Amino acid sequence: MIVLENELIRLEISDKDGAVRSLRDLRSEIDYIANSVGSDPFRIETDHGFTGSFAFFEWVMERTASGRQEVSLTWRTEDSVTVEAWISLEDGDGSLEFECSAINGSDERLLGLEYPIIPDLRTITENGNDDFIAHPFATGFKVRNPMKQFVHDGLGQRFMPYPESFSGATMQFFTYYGLNKGGLYFAALDGEGHPKWLNFYKNANGLLEASFIHGCEDMGAGKGVNPAYQIRIALLEGQDWYEAAELYKAWAQQQKWCVRGKLAEREGSDDWLHKDMGVATFGINAGSDRTPWLRKYHETLGTRMFHILGPDWTNAPQTFYKGVPGGFDDWFPTKFNPDNITCMKEYGDKYAPFEFDYLYNFEGADGQKGKAAAQKFPDNKKSVDGYPFPFLCPAHPYAREFHVRRDEALQRTDDVDSIYYDISANNILKVCMDDSHGHPVGAGKTIEDAYRRNFSETKDAMTAVAGRYVPMGTEMMNETLLDLIDYYQARAGGQPAAPLEGWPIRDLLKTGEAELIPMFSYVYHEYGALRLDGWGKLVAEIGKLYYFTVARTYLWGGLYELNYEYSPMETLDGLENSPEEHYYPFEPRGYEYSMERAGYLAMFAGLRTGIANKYWAYGRMLRPLDFECSRIVLDWFHYNHGKESKEYNESGEITVDAIVHSAWKYKEESIGLFFSNVSEEQHKVSIELESGEYGMSKTHARVFSEERTEAGSLVLSRSEVGRTEFHIPAKCVVMIELM
Repeated sequence: MIVLENELIRLEISDKDGAVRSLRDLRSEIDYIANSVGSDPFRIETDHGFTGSFAFFEWVMERTASGRQEVSLTWRTEDSVTVEAWISLEDGDGSLEFECSAINGSDERLLGLEYPIIPDLRTITENGNDDFIAHPFATGFKVRNPMKQFVHDGLGQRFMPYPESFSGATMQFFTYYGLNKGGLYFAALDGEGHPKWLNFYKNANGLLEASFIHGCEDMGAGKGVNPAYQIRIALLEGQDWYEAAELYKAWAQQQKWCVRGKLAEREGSDDWLHKDMGVATFGINAGSDRTPWLRKYHETLGTRMFHILGPDWTNAPQTFYKGVPGGFDDWFPTKFNPDNITCMKEYGDKYAPFEFDYLYNFEGADGQKGKAAAQKFPDNKKSVDGYPFPFLCPAHPYAREFHVRRDEALQRTDDVDSIYYDISANNILKVCMDDSHGHPVGAGKTIEDAYRRNFSETKDAMTAVAGRYVPMGTEMMNETLLDLIDYYQARAGGQPAAPLEGWPIRDLLKTGEAELIPMFSYVYHEYGALRLDGWGKLVAEIGKLYYFTVARTYLWGGLYELNYEYSPMETLDGLENSPEEHYYPFEPRGYEYSMERAGYLAMFAGLRTGIANKYWAYGRMLRPLDFECSRIVLDWFHYNHGKESKEYNESGEITVDAIVHSAWKYKEESIGLFFSNVSEEQHKVSIELESGEYGMSKTHARVFSEERTEAGSLVLSRSEVGRTEFHIPAKCVVMIELM
């Protein structure tokens, strides 16, 4: 065996084939790998698929004067491809660093290189019952007992592309851990946005496997794969997923996408987005009068609102089922309903037009130019998404010119408050196989850089016309665009009563074996971007999960979104908007506007724009406190979805925590602890709370209710064992500040 070892960690590699055979935490005496046999040391991908076969293998071990251990591994295939890898371990360090490359001496083209491969991972806790995989898929999910839940060639996290936030990874790390037992941290330290896949799945041996696939960005005969970054695998204590997130954050906040700095330390005319907006809407018709609903919202919610309007404002149809615009003349003149705009301005609301950003009608205006700029995907996309739409490649000169020209003209003709892009940079595979666009086959980082350039140039052009900063938003979010994108729409917070991201593990979400985690917010919240989530309606029919979803959205720093994409608005005095005026042929519902639901939402909106603003909008998320929490069963009904989906009209029940909790720090000034009782009964909370542990000296507690914004001060008592205790009334929020 080839062995890299210090007092903390031991890695064993086969001296016969270079495959990883053992990984041991020497402190905790945990063997993470079962008796591994027959696993691939690497896999190269060609047009014929993946293979780990080779004809020759050699290795060299060295130890530097500083005590650093280094091993270099070399494989050569029968097709004259040379794969090289380097692994290093520092004395006193519980982490391993991996690097690799593939030198192509063949006539075949390489599409990717998979390395390292950590095979045959065993359960960490007894029967895996307290084992978790936490992955940045769609901003963050964790799955309990992946050994039980994942299936070879089925459910799992194989082929998770980055940077791609819908079907892949929003960040470049994941963790497999046994709660308070031990765990492993996997991270790619790439600050440039190169394409890769972050994988954790069940292999053919029936055990778990972790790997990274590095995409080839210049495909062709004689061209290789040369990742310019390291993969780090480190030991953990198993303190939930926050432990890994903190390791990643220390690296991530030094990258170029955090260059704008923290929200609380920068000033700008986009402050309305973070300070003033209490609720968001998405998909209200842009071309039809919706003022009765806008006025009802303000009558009952009492907050300024941010509206991402529906797509029905373009000259040629922009719909969800029968067409998108092509070139410039398909977009203008616009068809915004002036009464809606006037009404929103009257209340101090802001709005953004919806654009299918890189979708293009190749039979529409400038169709030939669009066809020349069409993005060409590989046959094997290595993603659960098939990317079936007609896309423009952002690197093509026409796509660049059109993107800027279109939205600069929109700013000039309609003076919009913001701009929103659907199906755009954050949920499209960063690969294009058409080198006639001026980029190499594959492209990868070239595509990522083109999206960044197009967004930057468009934002500059719109801001110059407006004479003020124009916030830019997208469907989903990825870390590489954090310095350019100000907000994003997500739906995972509403699952299972929501569509789209999260759907590969939807069955696990319904049973509670998988759950959304605030992974992206924990790493990046104080840098932006604002999350719009919830997929809600102000009707009783969507079920009581609504109360949990609203609370979690706000307590995790987001803005609750009322959504009207695939279904009608709430019925007002017997009036429901018509499907004939909509951009999707929904079924009428007749569900009445709920004043009670509006009152509950108004409570959180008031906190968001009031006393909790500095935490929920600008704060840094902290680890939550541990406390015993009752579980409750809430019903849900999901009808705001495409009628062709199997999820349409689904309903059920889900077990959740009765109390949603989060902890925040604002600058170095104060700590905000929030507890939201989403049940219909009073609950007691008992926590370990010493203000001195946070560097604070004063504690102030308040309780908020939906009847009136602040119900008064809250009495905190001390139990016999010195714990802080208090009671939260039904559907109320407690805020404890440490100052």
